[in-house]
Amino acid sequence: LGTHLWGCFIAGMSFACIDKHHWPHHVWVKQTKRATTWMIRIFFSATVAFSIPVSSLLSIDAFLKGSVMGVGPCILTKVLCAPFMGDAKFVIGWAMVGRAEFAYLIAQSAAAADMMDKDTFSIVIWALLYATIFAPFIFRKVLDRYVKRHFNVDNGPQDELKEAEH
Repeated sequence: LGTHLWGCFIAGMSFACIDKHHWPHHVWVKQTKRATTWMIRIFFSATVAFSIPVSSLLSIDAFLKGSVMGVGPCILTKVLCAPFMGDAKFVIGWAMVGRAEFAYLIAQSAAAADMMDKDTFSIVIWALLYATIFAPFIFRKVLDRYVKRHFNVDNGPQDELKEAEH
């Protein structure tokens, strides 16, 4: 990463953004978005997905233990950790559940360093799958319910309307 070419590119993009419309930066982002998206997918599959031991992942023992770990430590601890946050407690909790993507890389690094065996790694993968699959759907429902309860789309926050009435 420390090449002269890389430094010239960064310097050029930095000065190209001096223009008030940021046109060069906009073109660069637009042109490289698809390639960047696919490269991230390939990187993820080449690092994490290929390291998953399929035979131990598909065992009933790994599935059951991963289910318990997924529902308990991966989901419930985060959802129930904000009881004093008022009405937003479930929004905050489910937002924290959705942070499992980086945990795959950490688990893969731990498995590669022989810090966990393949059976434990399979259990961790099952647990993280629960958080990865359920979090976006439930977070969307919880957030929609919170927004409908606390905000009037046409007039702004409901709390301000209540205060104006008194």
